[in-house]
Amino acid sequence: MKMLVTVNISKGFARWKEMAKSLNPEMEKVGVKMVWAGTNPDESKIFMVVDMQDPSQMQSFGEREDVAKARAEAGADVASTTVISPIGEHWIP
Repeated sequence: MKMLVTVNISKGFARWKEMAKSLNPEMEKVGVKMVWAGTNPDESKIFMVVDMQDPSQMQSFGEREDVAKARAEAGADVASTTVISPIGEHWIP
């Protein structure tokens, strides 16, 4: 299952991207994979496509104390994390 997710950030895309790359191995251990991430022009919001078997995997991973701390230190407003929509079919040209 893929989900479109957003979160507010305050320290820019480069800082957020460093943190996300560092967490990728841990995410993959719990069955969650980031497919794509991008930011709005003023780098105050991240949009991500995340692939997982079960949405509870992403939620429990994101709520881990070490993960929440790393996200907050990178400027992510953890409480603003929002699932915009599940994604059904998709196409990448």
